[in-house]
Amino acid sequence: SPEPSPEPSPEPSPEPCPDCQEQSPARPPPSPPSHPLAYYTITTTPGEYPSEVSWDLRCGSPREDVLSSAPYTGSDECGLCPDFQTEYGVSLSPGVECELHMYDSSG
Repeated sequence: SPEPSPEPSPEPSPEPCPDCQEQSPARPPPSPPSHPLAYYTITTTPGEYPSEVSWDLRCGSPREDVLSSAPYTGSDECGLCPDFQTEYGVSLSPGVECELHMYDSSG
C-alpha cells in the first residue's frame, strides 16, 4: 500500500532585518525637456570693403558666440559681384535670444 506523502511544510518567512532600511531602486534624475532645434541661415554679401567688416552671432544667457563670419580671403569669382552671397547656418533652440554684433575695422 502506498504510504501517505507528508504535507509540505511552509517555507519559513525571512526574519525582518532591524538594521536594514528598505530602499527604493535608484531612479535617474529627470532629464530636461527636449525641444527640437531650429536651423537658421544667415546670408551675407561682400559689400564694397569686405576685408574690413566682420560679425558674430551671440546667443543664450550668458551670451556665447555661436557663429562668426569667415575671414575674407580675396575677391569672389567676378571681383566683388554685387549678387555674390555667402551662407552661414546654425541650429538653435527655438526662442533663444541672440544678438548680432557687427564690426568695421576702418571705423
